[in-house]
Amino acid sequence: MGFLDFGFVDLIDILLSAYLLYILYIKLKDTTAMNILAGILIVYVLWMVVKALDMSLMNTIMDRIASVGVLALVIVFQQEIRKFLLEMGNTSTFKRLFSLERIFQKVIKKSTEELNIPEIVNACTQFAKDYTGALMVFPNQSDLTSIVTTGEKLDCAITARLLGSLFFKNSPLHDGAVIIEQGKITAAKCILPLTQNPNVPSNIGTRHRSAIGMSEVSDSLVVVVSEERGEISYCEYGSICQDVTPAQLADKLKERFAVTETRSVISKRHFMARVLNFLKG
Repeated sequence: MGFLDFGFVDLIDILLSAYLLYILYIKLKDTTAMNILAGILIVYVLWMVVKALDMSLMNTIMDRIASVGVLALVIVFQQEIRKFLLEMGNTSTFKRLFSLERIFQKVIKKSTEELNIPEIVNACTQFAKDYTGALMVFPNQSDLTSIVTTGEKLDCAITARLLGSLFFKNSPLHDGAVIIEQGKITAAKCILPLTQNPNVPSNIGTRHRSAIGMSEVSDSLVVVVSEERGEISYCEYGSICQDVTPAQLADKLKERFAVTETRSVISKRHFMARVLNFLKG
């Protein structure tokens, strides 16, 4: 009857385990790490078969392999482990994973400072026409202090002319990324981390790889304009959407950052009332 002893703690244990496995799957999906995990699973099943058949020689070999397995996994998954720890060290990532607000995100989705979206879109459109390379980072809740310190701090309103001046090829600030947060341009010439994902398309350059890398380690939306092809692209959550139109870019910016009545922050009392109603079922 022991297996029937199921309590509240067991339910929490199962839900947390399922959630962590889901997060692991999302992080490793479409990467070479998923293939490696599949290989490890096959080896483990083979090991169980060897044990069941009492094959002493093969069992000894598998035991020796398992004895160094942890060290081998750390070496093989070095980039994935580094990325995971970077994300967990980000306070906004912790909030997204464990905050109650995530459960009610469709109800209390936080508003941000309203961006001057038309000016941003106009600037990107002109960059594409002129084949001017550009890289702009729009953080949501991530703290980008370490990124801002790699460039030049600014405190400027967002205008197409100013963005054009910053990314003009003879400008001393054109090489690097511009950080745009709280409705202002806060830094320029910032250095972004390059992605280590081997599945990134081979036809993209360093600017696009930096955009993908930045979206992997933060909740930022990163907009990039290709100097070679005159294409507008954006990156989020480690993926890239290439060759988007100005209208599509405007829609994405509005989706991520525009303030609307349905996305306004509700009061704490209203929020608690919704929580209580949710718990009551």
